[in-house]
Amino acid sequence: MPVIPDEDCPELSLEQYAEMAAIAKANRNRNTKPVIALRISPATLEKAKATGRGYTGFLSRLLDNAINDPVIVQKSL
Repeated sequence: MPVIPDEDCPELSLEQYAEMAAIAKANRNRNTKPVIALRISPATLEKAKATGRGYTGFLSRLLDNAINDPVIVQKSL
């Protein structure tokens, strides 16, 4: 179905599109996480993958939590 602009949903100007594109680009740049290479044991990787889809996000959150816990940091040094 074609989009038909009306008073509740007016057609956007080129300036509005440009402003939205700039905001989207700024958000992408702010939310970008660096990609790193990390060596972990095969057993650890297997356990992480066993948690299911999204295991890399799980590993990232796990590392965030661990690095902020002084007891775990000290135990791991």
